[in-house]
Amino acid sequence: MPKTRHAQVILLLADGFDEAAVSIVLTELRQAGLAVSLVGLRSRPVNGAHGLVIVPSTSLDRVLELSSPILALILPEGTGHLARLRVDPRVGNLLQKSIAEDAMLVGLGDQVTKMILDLAEIDGKPIRILEPEAGMYLQDFAHTLAQQLVGVVDGSFV
Repeated sequence: MPKTRHAQVILLLADGFDEAAVSIVLTELRQAGLAVSLVGLRSRPVNGAHGLVIVPSTSLDRVLELSSPILALILPEGTGHLARLRVDPRVGNLLQKSIAEDAMLVGLGDQVTKMILDLAEIDGKPIRILEPEAGMYLQDFAHTLAQQLVGVVDGSFV
């Protein structure tokens, strides 16, 4: 499916998310001109691991109802965050939708890739999960991710 400016970049949040990673990635992507939806498991405010509270743009239920294509699904780590995502069956549905649409799957931590592989029903379809390389600064990763996503939207990156 061709990606357009109407494709969604989703940053999925549950209580306990890694606030630093979310802030850095969100800022970098928005500075690059990308519209990023902060999606909560519910529509009320989400608490970060250290007390930062973010009001999501929308809820996971709403995203699953919409037919807008997904350009990227970004999942941060955090204390209790992944456990909450793992037990919610809607997260598996979102992963399946993202994989079917060839969305970029982005893991912001070592345990995220494991969770994605555990929840995703791949059916032999290769998936690519982007994550920071060992020792890479998150700011550098976020900048590279922003460039890749802008390139996909503009059609200059395949």
